[in-house]
Amino acid sequence: MSEGSAFSVTADGLTYAGLEWGDPDGYPILALHGWLDNALSFSVIAPFLGDYRLIALDLSGQGLSDHRSQDATYHIWEDVPQLLSVVSTLELDQLTVLGHSRGAAIAVLLATALEDRCSQLVLLDGMLPRPTPEESAVEQFLQSQRDHCGLSKHQPRTFEDIEGFVSARVQLGFSESSARLLAPRALKETEDGWALAHDPRLNHASAVKLSPGMCSAFYSAITKPTLALVAEEGLRVRGGLEASLAAVSEIANCRIVTVPGSHHTHMEEGAQRIAEHIAAFIDG
Repeated sequence: MSEGSAFSVTADGLTYAGLEWGDPDGYPILALHGWLDNALSFSVIAPFLGDYRLIALDLSGQGLSDHRSQDATYHIWEDVPQLLSVVSTLELDQLTVLGHSRGAAIAVLLATALEDRCSQLVLLDGMLPRPTPEESAVEQFLQSQRDHCGLSKHQPRTFEDIEGFVSARVQLGFSESSARLLAPRALKETEDGWALAHDPRLNHASAVKLSPGMCSAFYSAITKPTLALVAEEGLRVRGGLEASLAAVSEIANCRIVTVPGSHHTHMEEGAQRIAEHIAAFIDG
């Protein structure tokens, strides 16, 4: 694991915090973490990608990055305008976009928006969210409104110590090492202990979700080489997302590779192998 160099970039009034590893003059890889993770989730694979410039952001509402305004939400497409601005601010004329889980969904949209500036796309056990049939649109919308109405009653979850956070994450399927890895950017110290730092609206249902046809349209629009690394014990098994993962094959130039481990294998036992796949893909 490597701590990396901290940086921040402001886009549309939101500050995005991040970490950077590797060769400052190396080919850039922009890394987007999963739901309620943070930039530290890429610190394990970073030493194995030392020839590249690995740039990991805390996405908005997570880690050390700003929360969105009170009238905003966290649909997967809402980070994209700011991420485009970050890419321009960092003067990344060509880059690989890498995303894990929810970050992979955002990566698909970002790669589409970047057009020719995105040279390759890498998906780590993730893809666009499970599509919602059109007949479910009303219930999806209503659940979003219920979640928003309940926001005023929300109390951030707190832990007496960091060990409490680690234990809670382990119960969700994380290894102890990966849970401990995320803690410095996942928690904030308060008078009552350690509170989760993320914006609670990240737990809310989206008002609108992509339909199967919309997902297909985005996949079909991607022409750049794509590498999808699917964990043996990841979303396909635990999330019942076999069909959603199979839909990634609609990307014209997509290579799908199965790797050992769980959904967070890039933070655990699969880190070196995943990094080797990524390096071979970019160099190849």
